[in-house]
Amino acid sequence: MTITEAKVATELTELEVYDVVIMGAGFAGNCQARHLMLNIPGIKVAIIDPRSPERDGKDLKVGESLVEITAMFLIKELGLSEYLIENHSPKYGLTFHWPKDSSDTQTIDDYHHIWVNGSPTIESFHLNRAKFERDILKMNQEMGATFYNGRVVDLDLTAEDELHTVHIKLGDSKIALQAKNLIDGAGRRFLIGKKTDNLIFDFDTDKLGGLNTGAAWLRVKNIDPKIFDQGYDPSLRGASRYYTTHHWFGKGHWLWMLPINTEERELSIGITHHKNVIPSKDINTVEKVKSFLKANHSLLAELIEGGDLVDFNYLPRLAHMSKKLFLRIIGMSWVMLLLCLTHFTLLGWF
Repeated sequence: MTITEAKVATELTELEVYDVVIMGAGFAGNCQARHLMLNIPGIKVAIIDPRSPERDGKDLKVGESLVEITAMFLIKELGLSEYLIENHSPKYGLTFHWPKDSSDTQTIDDYHHIWVNGSPTIESFHLNRAKFERDILKMNQEMGATFYNGRVVDLDLTAEDELHTVHIKLGDSKIALQAKNLIDGAGRRFLIGKKTDNLIFDFDTDKLGGLNTGAAWLRVKNIDPKIFDQGYDPSLRGASRYYTTHHWFGKGHWLWMLPINTEERELSIGITHHKNVIPSKDINTVEKVKSFLKANHSLLAELIEGGDLVDFNYLPRLAHMSKKLFLRIIGMSWVMLLLCLTHFTLLGWF
């Protein structure tokens, strides 16, 4: 069931109480909801997210390349094997590329490589995140979860085994939900982290090991994969290298490239850069990224120019850290943060 502003006035007559309230219907929130409902029969779960449950082709984000332990979790614990095979691109391991001469990167032969030379023993996938989140949310609703299509505006975190309260805005209406257990799956909104002052973003100290990175990324469809890969070669492996997670390296940066839509030949391409070497102002627009690629990876620049741009994003600050990994409020009532805190570790920052 989906709760929208229209349903608030006609169907919600008192404070709704749940066993678990999950804030965020992204990868972490949806997977946690499904895992709970598969393992605890009759559990009452609410999921909150301001985005439309239908999403769209531009509601994409980084974190598309599954590491094998996450693929095993989705397959074995969440029962999504057939769904993944039928709806998402396979991932045949990792490949790495270094230019032989940084001033000459026109063809794939202008790079040194570490290629995958065989099919992996553990299945893995490249996710189209918008599709995955939309589909798993629908599965969760069919299993009994209630979806509130609104935005969390405040939290009342309580002591001992008392109920926590989540305040939600749905359109012009405001409602409150209560639950003994909260899960923060809202990504970089850090709802519980901000409420409990549990975040570190300080680049002027050693707390983040001097990590000072940003990222620019885009999606492009209808590309010509033959620019960098000639397809299946039985002497090399059981699948085209197109379906690996590619890494391209250079001074002060590395790039990822991976397929997320087989029907439209769509790639996710992104740059992680150290801002002490490459300032944000030099790479924070799509035109600047194209210029950067022409100067440093002309092969990829040609790939992008030959396709159709879907979207572009820039994130000026990647690194963050929690003061406490597992945050206990008081007593036996835990705020569950496992999936959202390990999200980029499990899914992979690609």
